[in-house]
Amino acid sequence: MTYAQNSYEIEGNVRDSKGPLAGASVSLPELKIDAITDGAGHFKLTLPPAGRYHFAVRHMGFKTQERTVSASELKNNALVFTLQEDEKLLSEVQVVGKTETQQARLQPIKAEIINTKAVQEQPSTLVELMNRSAGIRIRQTGGLGSNAGLMMNGFQDRAIKNFKDGIPLDYLGAGYNISLVPVNMLERVEVYKGVLPTGLGADALGGAVNMVTKKSLYRYAEASYEVASFNTHRVSLNALYSDTTRHFFVGADAFLNRSDNNYKVDVIVTDQETAARTPATVRLFHNQFTNYYTEAYGGLTNLRWADELRAGVTWFRINRQNQYGSSMSQPFGASVSRQYSVIPTLRYRKKFGRLGIDQFLTASNIHTEQVDTARGTYNWYGKFIPSPSREGEITMRGSLSDIKFSYFTSRTHFGYQIGEKHLAELNVVSTNIGRTGRDPRGLTLPETGQDILSLPARYYKIVGAAGVQSVFLNEKLTNNLIAKFFHYNTSTINVDIYGTALGEHRYTSENSFGIAEAIKFALTSNTFFRVSAEAATRLPEQDEMFGDGNFHRSNFLLKPEKSTNINLGFRTEKRGSYALEVNSFYRITRDLILKMPIDFLFTQNQNVENVKGLGFETDLTVSLTHWLRANGNFTYQDFRLFDTANRLKEKARLRNTPYFFANLGLNSTFNHVGNGGKIHLYYFFTFVREYYLDYVPKSLEPDGFLGLWGKAKFEAPNIIPNQALHSAGFTYNPAGGRFSVGFQAKNFLNARVYDNFRIQNAGRSLHLKLTYTLK
Repeated sequence: MTYAQNSYEIEGNVRDSKGPLAGASVSLPELKIDAITDGAGHFKLTLPPAGRYHFAVRHMGFKTQERTVSASELKNNALVFTLQEDEKLLSEVQVVGKTETQQARLQPIKAEIINTKAVQEQPSTLVELMNRSAGIRIRQTGGLGSNAGLMMNGFQDRAIKNFKDGIPLDYLGAGYNISLVPVNMLERVEVYKGVLPTGLGADALGGAVNMVTKKSLYRYAEASYEVASFNTHRVSLNALYSDTTRHFFVGADAFLNRSDNNYKVDVIVTDQETAARTPATVRLFHNQFTNYYTEAYGGLTNLRWADELRAGVTWFRINRQNQYGSSMSQPFGASVSRQYSVIPTLRYRKKFGRLGIDQFLTASNIHTEQVDTARGTYNWYGKFIPSPSREGEITMRGSLSDIKFSYFTSRTHFGYQIGEKHLAELNVVSTNIGRTGRDPRGLTLPETGQDILSLPARYYKIVGAAGVQSVFLNEKLTNNLIAKFFHYNTSTINVDIYGTALGEHRYTSENSFGIAEAIKFALTSNTFFRVSAEAATRLPEQDEMFGDGNFHRSNFLLKPEKSTNINLGFRTEKRGSYALEVNSFYRITRDLILKMPIDFLFTQNQNVENVKGLGFETDLTVSLTHWLRANGNFTYQDFRLFDTANRLKEKARLRNTPYFFANLGLNSTFNHVGNGGKIHLYYFFTFVREYYLDYVPKSLEPDGFLGLWGKAKFEAPNIIPNQALHSAGFTYNPAGGRFSVGFQAKNFLNARVYDNFRIQNAGRSLHLKLTYTLK
């Protein structure tokens, strides 16, 4: 409590059993004074001097709490109100207002919103949650910790940008990505398809994934532990302490992922004496993965000169055993790779009247190591076969590479409210990256014999976006107009596709412009049409040009990819009953950047000159009863090469790209189980139609409608077969809500699962997850 002449200023918080409550009404009816709590459940009131004060606290879905507090109590104690749920009003809560997740789903720019907060007690990965969504496929090159590439609406990998709270994720290297982050860390995931909001402002073609971390609650601590098949362990810890009176907060997020990934796979075994090749089922033996991630942060809030000033430091380390390369054609038994870094960050946010500023800065060094020193090779049964002439098992000369990538990233965002109906935004992201390193067994320049990694390589990129969002016709029509500018330059020594040093110094620089338009027209509050179009450019990323120091080769000849995109969508819903969304899209892309396998061991990004196609997706959610909900979606996309001057490739489907996939889910919740507990049951089915590892002549595709049934007119390892996966599980919350138990049987029919480059993933696995929250 602070005292001013003839008044007192008090502060307090409103919460429920799970944490702070935003939007609660705190009033003193007799004095006709009231306030509304902010996002952290915090409120402020100015009161006249009195001996006692009578408070009434209300929030939809909760019982009203009334309390009389003396002036001395206000002076000596923090004022905290804890509301109890009102079961009679809970159904009404769903009808009033929209959550941030619902609001994001209704924007003019198409966004698939994955509500991770709703499933954080399930032993599900973010990859699995995204794969259950319409239009999205995450392809992995193996088990936990393997490379995960996002494919969406015909685009894939780096054409779809990844963000954390609106900041491009490149600065965190491999330490923080969609295959590693526990769902407990996130509030939601926003998946933008096609046009990006001005606030993200990246050079993406197919869209973006923005991982939104949990909002700053008042105080909380949460821990989860998951144990699963293949000696898999996943741990997450989150904690936050904030003091609204002193305007500061401190917190920490940490997670651990570890797995042997020793599941069974089908391979071809070569006999060393006869060279005979026979199929066999073996268990992976050198595929262990471990990563550690910790972020500590703190800052100041709600000051005159800053809404938030946040400083953080992140440490991560990855240890990976390499069982195979870009395909399962050859096993390894000793090669390992590592990545580690310490990364400081700084973020400042402030709104000065109509003008808002958001500035982010980071500078870091990310170290990548590759060890390949076995003087021989391994077979699929784990037997070592000595070969004195070799210095490594992956390549004849082996590797002891140590590469340092230096990053400096700045993201600046300005927003200016022009009246009530227009918002102008400017977003600028600049990235400066350098690469140096050494490898005593690596490539050297032909003339001087100098280690090629010791020669510095540099990459600089800046992307600017300016946009205006406007609303018209009593908010029925919303329009986003966005213009973008792209620039990048790079300087290095060039190598060929096999990594052979050419000794050629290469400098590349390019400028480009783009424009995008997104319109939403609402027929009713819950029914609307969306249309967007964009002429976009996507600059090559540094890892696509430099390689990753592991199995991904460099390619400094990459050209930017340019695309024209059109999206059309319709959405309607009836709260508590159903929601239906239908979307279609068209793309024509020049110099599409595609990751391709090289010599069975390595991958490399290369340009595909001309690709065009269209697709559509449908998503339907229905409440069958008050306790049972169903969701289903499917995606069809037909992307093909054109103007190839090659009869066999003309009109062939884009290689290594699924063209039809579908999902079905059932969810049911039962309250008042046992002593006031709750149990949630769920089942998920996923189907992926067969597709092709390489280009296949159109005449050899199945004859069925759109290729959805029938068989291809050839038999070859090129075919990635039909896949149907079934998973089921439950979560149980005992009374009190702080503790939960989750169990899931994934792929319980043990179907064979093939993914990126036809690499086989795990079959059946069992998962148990325990979560405890203290608020």
